[in-house]
Amino acid sequence: MTQEHEPFLLPHAPAAARRGLIYFLPLLLLAGLFYLKATHAEVANGRRVGFTLNDSAAGVTLRALEPGRPADQAGLKGGDRLLEVAGQPIRAEADYDLVAVEFQRGQPVPVVVDRGGQRVALTMTPGIPVSWANLLLDLLVAVAYVALGFVAVGQAGRDIRSRLLYFYSLAVAVELLLPFDPVNGLAIGLWSTVGFYLVSGIQMGAEVHLAALVPERPRWLKARPWIVPVFYAIGGVVASSTAVALIVETRGGRLPWTSSQAEFVLLDLGLPVWAATLALLLGERFLHHPRREGRQQAGLVLMGLLPWMGVVLFLALRQLLGLPAVSVPQALWTLVLLAFPVAVFVAIFRYQLFDIELVIRKSLLYGALTTSLVLIFYAALGAGGALFARSLEGGRESVWVVSAATLGLGLIFNPMRKRLQRLIDRRLFPESAAFRQRVLGLVSDLAARGKLPLMGEYLCDELCRTFGLASATIWIAAPPMGQLMSLASSGIALEDSEQTVLLAPDDLGLRALTHGARPMPSSQLERAGGSLAMRVRGAGAELTVPMLSHGRLVGLLLLGTKKGGERFVAEELDLLKLLAGQAATVFENARLFESATFEGLTGLYRREAVLEILDREWSRSIRYDRPLSIALADLDRFKWVNDRHGHLAGDLVLQRVAAELRAQVRDTDFIGRFGGEEFLIVLPETQLDGATLLAEKIRERIAELEIAIDSGEPLKVSLSIGVAGRAEVRGDGKTRARPLLQAADGALYSAKRNGRNRVEAAEPDKPSI
Repeated sequence: MTQEHEPFLLPHAPAAARRGLIYFLPLLLLAGLFYLKATHAEVANGRRVGFTLNDSAAGVTLRALEPGRPADQAGLKGGDRLLEVAGQPIRAEADYDLVAVEFQRGQPVPVVVDRGGQRVALTMTPGIPVSWANLLLDLLVAVAYVALGFVAVGQAGRDIRSRLLYFYSLAVAVELLLPFDPVNGLAIGLWSTVGFYLVSGIQMGAEVHLAALVPERPRWLKARPWIVPVFYAIGGVVASSTAVALIVETRGGRLPWTSSQAEFVLLDLGLPVWAATLALLLGERFLHHPRREGRQQAGLVLMGLLPWMGVVLFLALRQLLGLPAVSVPQALWTLVLLAFPVAVFVAIFRYQLFDIELVIRKSLLYGALTTSLVLIFYAALGAGGALFARSLEGGRESVWVVSAATLGLGLIFNPMRKRLQRLIDRRLFPESAAFRQRVLGLVSDLAARGKLPLMGEYLCDELCRTFGLASATIWIAAPPMGQLMSLASSGIALEDSEQTVLLAPDDLGLRALTHGARPMPSSQLERAGGSLAMRVRGAGAELTVPMLSHGRLVGLLLLGTKKGGERFVAEELDLLKLLAGQAATVFENARLFESATFEGLTGLYRREAVLEILDREWSRSIRYDRPLSIALADLDRFKWVNDRHGHLAGDLVLQRVAAELRAQVRDTDFIGRFGGEEFLIVLPETQLDGATLLAEKIRERIAELEIAIDSGEPLKVSLSIGVAGRAEVRGDGKTRARPLLQAADGALYSAKRNGRNRVEAAEPDKPSI
């Protein structure tokens, strides 16, 4: 699927009521049907005798008998033509149904048949045991279909496929739980039989319609929209004709066609035509769809239908060739239906998490490989144990020999499996192996780029080229606060992307990415909540990949849509997760290598780094007309501290003051050591008044500090702070942040001149020189 949609809800109803209609009413309906089916199972099986009928112009004949059942025990044989049952003449299958509803378990019923031109009178005693296993199996498969329908509702309700899958799944579940046994030609009740026919007609139209839309609506269907109503018209007309004929016949009337004839068209002819149509629609998409993902999706749905198609076409072929009819157990019909919900679920609604090459081909091969090795392992173990035991005549040595053989086989089993698995990857999936090698090769080339910006540019360019992306952007988490900053971009100008992403550390989106540790589509990120989703959408990203190192967020890969409109498949997502983890380690090592960004004593940004950040925030503030302020702080009489208490005490003072500064500012602010005892605080999204209040709070907190030094006496220091805001100074993008820095420096000079241990704000439009 190429688009995300809101969950499918019925219109013109409150949300809670709509959810009740969508989820709870089907559950109540199916629970009621299962109760009726279980309740009437004893009654129904009490009337059954164990044969199937064939209705034709020559009369009603016995098509197949179940061995050991009442009909077989009474002496009835396949090919016998029913003449009378319980004294009532039988001219059509409906006549038998009317008589059979009066059967009671254990009560003998006289039967008269024509066997090779001879009239034969027999007596059969109805009643067979209830198969609770079959009932529970029907319930299990019905629950699987209901779950599939609910998933369809919650995933993409505005997509027509979600509606089709929802109603089709419910129709199959209803059919499975209807108190009706079509194999034996015996309905528990008239209306359950009518319901079975009508539901079958709905299924035919809906499933053919759904198959025509996998993986998307084809051109021929867009050009001929009238074909869709034809799907439903055919199924509806045939099913309705069968139901109407049955109702009329039970009331003693006659139509130009009989219910048996209509049922033959619906089931004996309709089922194989239905199966062949599905095979043609899905097979054509599987063989000729222009995109690999489309072929894989259609192929997976086709594989889910193959068990059911195989049984239907096998029976139709036998009938076409005139071979004896075969009675298919109801449990088999139920089981073959189980593959379809799994296949459709994977292919249409969760396909972006699975790759058909991995799910089907590799799973089958690896499964067969592992199974074969296990069988060989136990065969060798059993044969070797028996051989050694026989040769050693069961002595104590045989136990040790068998134990050693078991240990040896266990040691070689896993290496052998891995070796064969690599051989399969290399021989049967060369494209995947080459693609994987190319993607992971990007990591080894990153370190050769030297600096982080060059690494980021290279990685973005290669991601776009390798995956066919429209854009790729890297946000890097800047220590120590962890603000996300744009490092590099491809397919979109770096200046057009947000330079600094101001997010709370507990942003829900960030938490979801970090805890999930996997690529996340933008739509899923939006459902997680938080501000990150809006920022990611603003960057044009379709997929966000967290870069984690030891569980800590190093950065984010923001990947745009593919140029061809394809979805990211499972193998690509796995590779991106692996690539992001390795790239995070490379970036982290490079950042440690570039330790010049942060100075070791205080852990704050060095002068050059914080000035670069200030220039970037200045440009961002001017471009988007956002507030920006700075504070320039200087320790008062710091030279006196060094002279009297020594440089070690001075270093301790700097460390304590730096730690206090970090504790007082937000995670989205930046602090750097501007000089020996000077600190520059960059305050994005902050007006001058707010910066002044913060500076005053910092000043008071530093004044309250008592720093214990080696001499034992507590040392107290103070700060003078100059504050300036972009709105109060002249300047533009060409001069960068120099006017703002000059204004703060002038305000700091005023604070020193006016007595120290105070905060001064720069005068508006009068930057200091």
